[in-house]
Amino acid sequence: MQHLLSRRVGPASSVAFATVLGCSAVSSVDYAPCSSSADCRSAFGLGYACGEQALCEKLEGFERCEEVYPVDLLEAPEKYRDAIVFGSLFDHTESTGDRVLVNAATLAVMEANMSGLGDRSFAIVHCDYQENAKIDDLTSEEAAVEAAKYLVDQLGTPAIVGPGTSGLAEAVYKELAKSEHAQRTLIVSPSATSPSLTSIDTDKPGLFWRTAPPDSVLGAKLAQYMEDEVVTNAVVVYEGNTYGKGLAIELQKNFEDKIELDEYQDPSEIPTKVVEIADGAGTPDNFAIVFIASDVAQVTSFLNAAAANPFYADPEVKLFFGDTAYNGDVIKQTQLKAAALYPNVRGVFPGEPTARQVFKFFNTTYNATFPELATDASYSSHTYDATWLAIYGAAWSYFQNDQKIEGPAMAEGLTKISAGETYDVVSTTWNGIKTAFKAKRSINVSGASGELDYDPMTEETTAPVIRWTIVSDGGSGFRFDTVMEEM
Repeated sequence: MQHLLSRRVGPASSVAFATVLGCSAVSSVDYAPCSSSADCRSAFGLGYACGEQALCEKLEGFERCEEVYPVDLLEAPEKYRDAIVFGSLFDHTESTGDRVLVNAATLAVMEANMSGLGDRSFAIVHCDYQENAKIDDLTSEEAAVEAAKYLVDQLGTPAIVGPGTSGLAEAVYKELAKSEHAQRTLIVSPSATSPSLTSIDTDKPGLFWRTAPPDSVLGAKLAQYMEDEVVTNAVVVYEGNTYGKGLAIELQKNFEDKIELDEYQDPSEIPTKVVEIADGAGTPDNFAIVFIASDVAQVTSFLNAAAANPFYADPEVKLFFGDTAYNGDVIKQTQLKAAALYPNVRGVFPGEPTARQVFKFFNTTYNATFPELATDASYSSHTYDATWLAIYGAAWSYFQNDQKIEGPAMAEGLTKISAGETYDVVSTTWNGIKTAFKAKRSINVSGASGELDYDPMTEETTAPVIRWTIVSDGGSGFRFDTVMEEM
């Protein structure tokens, strides 16, 4: 397979892109009547909508949503009139590792297209919510919400893979729940783990799903890790958002000794927090600092700032981290300054069981298809699974909803994947799953990220937890060393 099969439409393609998604109508659709944008997409393909005069017209593009698979999805929309088009929401900043998540989602779509769904194929539009003044002046939350609205209202996507963080997932879900968005959309996040998202759905089946367990699981395992390391006194420095607060509270619930919560709002506060903790800690016996943040840049900021303070090099001072820190970019961006602290570093992650055959299949296929390694991003297998779950939901909707692909029917399909004959989440089981869903049979799926057994009441999955440290790779670099802790 070729590398980078999903493509970002950049400056070299701007003329062609403007031609396809310009705001002026062309003669073939000047007088094409419509009652909905779905009519126009069916007639002319992606990128057409029903205008104010009830006539089909071309849409303007959205710069944050220009990366697509297949690569000509927006340039030759007539080829994809019947395609089932998903969206994804990730931060495309190269240093975040989300490039791997984008590609993992694309890989699942590529594999599903080996046999399609009936006479229909799949496609995906990847949207970028990074804060980037070269694109616009939107915050990450504003960008995620605007991209979600574009995907749903303009492109008619029935499902979105992502967003990657809890706060953005909550914002996107609440926006799409508003009545002005006529289409109800399935959201499958690979990594939004805040416990508050468990109850965000009021209907069952709900439209918000995730392939990682909530932080109620991770908080308990992190507390146990700290207790096993004989920590009796801890300070928890956490980002004051949905994710940070959620995991900090879960840790506080489960840690039996002295624990102090210390919230920050702006990443610029991190170096100051590092100094304040060192100045106020006193004797560091059995002492730990837990750092919880939603992105890699903040983790690296903390470690690099700590490396400049002798207090943190004391072997009695243990540094614990949540799941965000289990990312290759953390090592890449801190080893020059903070490698001396690595013996003190600990962390947890909702299990990516790399020894399992399903993960090995995903890992091998990914590495043969894209230039990056699947393991460069901690939630790559969760993203692959999340995309396949959306595909499975589409299959249920297709067979049990008069061949219409709609969010609520897709969500119903996800209630059918935790009981019955077990299918691995790999390309070779796709035809068998379609056969089962056509016959209305429930199945059980085993993912690349782990077992995907969803509780019928909470619609949440569980997972074992990895304990990780950072060790020498035997040469001049470093790597994560992991131990799987069973549930």
